[in-house]
Amino acid sequence: MGHYVDAQLTLAYAMSSSLLKALLFFCLSSLVFVSYTQAANAESIYQQSLLRLNADDHSASTMQTLENYQGKPLLAAFFMPNCRWCQRQHRVLKKLQHSCPTIQTIMLGVQGSKQKLRHELKREKNTFPAYLANNNIIQAIGAQSPVPMMLFFNQQGKLVFKTVGYTSEKKLTSLLTQYKVKACPA
Repeated sequence: MGHYVDAQLTLAYAMSSSLLKALLFFCLSSLVFVSYTQAANAESIYQQSLLRLNADDHSASTMQTLENYQGKPLLAAFFMPNCRWCQRQHRVLKKLQHSCPTIQTIMLGVQGSKQKLRHELKREKNTFPAYLANNNIIQAIGAQSPVPMMLFFNQQGKLVFKTVGYTSEKKLTSLLTQYKVKACPA
């Protein structure tokens, strides 16, 4: 009977080992697919047609792409109306603009009407170009887009990092240093 139990344990181990390998392969494949999908979605942000929410000239309330932002570091910051953490994040971005002037910052409004998003921008005395995030961008980041959230793209247009929730000036500067963003003087 001892050999029978040993054979069953060996068979169970072999099956669990195969199952574990299959599960590990599936998880790694899914991770690679998700990373590839996120990268593809991130890179296509420059080709998306977006409604401009603010501008000094006639370009307000017109559809535009972000192609003009290619070739320089880009920080896309998501915001929504009546979001206190978004307001705090906006103040951090204003400070960053002074210390890292070559980083282009844009605001992407979500979860609000054009009127409410414009009111929010005016209340914060926003100086950044602001756009209404379209459905493709919202789907790429998730239907319940967490705000504040930021996506940072390098000069080549590759997504370098993403933050979810409020990010302090110290943490943001640390991330820029960690990812060797040369747009900020040391």
